[in-house]
Amino acid sequence: MSETRNLVVLGASYSGLSAAHYIARHILPKLQTSPEGQYALHLVDPSTHFWWNVAAPREIVSVKEMTHEQCFVPVMDGFKQYSNLKDSIVFHHGSATSIDTEGRTLAIKTHEGGEETLPYHALVIATGIRSPTPLTKLAGHYTITTKALEEVNGRLASAKEIVISGGGPVGVETAGEIGSKYQGKAKITLVAGSDKLLPVLRRSLAEKAQKQLEKVGVTVLYKTKVTGAEETSDGKTEVKLDNGQSLTADVYIPSFGVTPNTEFLPSNLKGQDNYVQTNPQTLRVDGAGPRVYAAGDVANVDRGGILNLFNHLPVLGANLAHDLFPEAKVSPAVAEKKYARKDGETQLVPVGAKTGVGAFNGWAMPGFAISMIKGKDYMLGQMSGITEGKKFAKA
Repeated sequence: MSETRNLVVLGASYSGLSAAHYIARHILPKLQTSPEGQYALHLVDPSTHFWWNVAAPREIVSVKEMTHEQCFVPVMDGFKQYSNLKDSIVFHHGSATSIDTEGRTLAIKTHEGGEETLPYHALVIATGIRSPTPLTKLAGHYTITTKALEEVNGRLASAKEIVISGGGPVGVETAGEIGSKYQGKAKITLVAGSDKLLPVLRRSLAEKAQKQLEKVGVTVLYKTKVTGAEETSDGKTEVKLDNGQSLTADVYIPSFGVTPNTEFLPSNLKGQDNYVQTNPQTLRVDGAGPRVYAAGDVANVDRGGILNLFNHLPVLGANLAHDLFPEAKVSPAVAEKKYARKDGETQLVPVGAKTGVGAFNGWAMPGFAISMIKGKDYMLGQMSGITEGKKFAKA
């Protein structure tokens, strides 16, 4: 019997799970009919659970209002629906440490500390980005984040001074959630490096967000960057600023600065910013040889985020099928697609549960609409679109 051809997806967060479900729905079933050999889908991730971190700002305030059971889902639960593929989908609890593009193999460090080598016939790099804190992005196994969320919940309840750094949507949403719950009980400061909040949105909407934050007791410091943070002997945090001053905080939450998870890749596959050097039209990683692709934030083919993922993932899926089906001698053939980046003004930013600011394709949206769409429950109802692949029910 011929050797099994592995379709490997590195990463099981938004982009990785989306790619894996696309493969399970639209590609692997057809490949199973191939006369050329067997195919299997492999997922690799350091966490056994997916986290709907869209809801992180509210979880930071209360994991009772936004519970772990709601926001963390076992990665493999969503694949139980593919009963005909149950022997062809494998999860590896670990992280890639290196890639051999000539031999087409991955070195993986398992969660238990062991090592394994995984050959790949096709590879999707969807390792995403990480933030300075496990409160906003997974930092390994999901239990690191659940513990951090529980701890910050307790510390916020007794905090007198709270500092959040970063004027993007995560910083604004987090400040809004904390202000809504602890207004009048603590001094809350949001440190923004620019002269406005929310870089994607127009200035008038940014100014509206500032006013909404001020209503819940948040003070915004503009044109100021955090250069470091150190814990003091009394359990507080000294937050150092680039103007030579510092802030003392009972709770400090950094929500700026992300890093792509690409340490395992050779330098020729990364750009100067260390994101994967990805063909912006085909989503292929041309420098890695045939049948290698990148998806999600790590690919750096657009501004990132879930909405852009929904736009470019079907292109990746079509091109994967386009590349695989002819050699597998299965039909029908799939036409190659090209991705066209669109950087329209689209962003929804709740400031607490009842208001917020945002725009969709350049159209400003009122606060009540932001509340209904996102602020009420941070779009938890859409999680199955990722975890069960419902968003990609059609190719």
